[in-house]
Amino acid sequence: NETSGGLRFYDGNNSAERARIDTSGRLLIGATSVDPLWGISAALSVEGNTGNTSAINICRNSNDGSSPYLTFGKSRGTSVGSDTIVQSGDSVGTIAFTAADGTDKAHSAAYIQAQIDGTPGGNDLPGRIIFATTADGAASSTERLRIDSNGKVCIGGDSPATATLNINTTGHYVVTDSGRAAKGIHIR
Repeated sequence: NETSGGLRFYDGNNSAERARIDTSGRLLIGATSVDPLWGISAALSVEGNTGNTSAINICRNSNDGSSPYLTFGKSRGTSVGSDTIVQSGDSVGTIAFTAADGTDKAHSAAYIQAQIDGTPGGNDLPGRIIFATTADGAASSTERLRIDSNGKVCIGGDSPATATLNINTTGHYVVTDSGRAAKGIHIR
């Protein structure tokens, strides 16, 4: 059913709209307009009021140990299909967890983000992963844990020291292993 509001898809009885391509080219499933999440009006929007109507399944059936994929990509190019090299610090992909706060769904409770962690080159893409949460009373998330391109883990900061595990804290902590430096743990 083509209308001025885009292209609409109905069930077999033509009684309920099941999907819509709106005038901006966005595919909407379960909704007639985009409800922006984290300030983003996505090209694909799935909205429902049950687990089944608000879920996306990805399943691979193959007689091997391989899994399905959800892949994010990033280029500094300005056209579709571009392969312009990224730079250190660029975000490659983010999984944001947003919820209604009584006003909108523009803020995240937490997010996971992958970033470039060094100078990239041909077939060389150093990366880090960041875990962020939002404190009570705050409007934005703060980085809580980072794993850098060298495998160093930093909790409570964004600058891993020379140890494999770095804990930056002003509160209390307990370390039971007296040889923590020998184990590659740095607490400051």
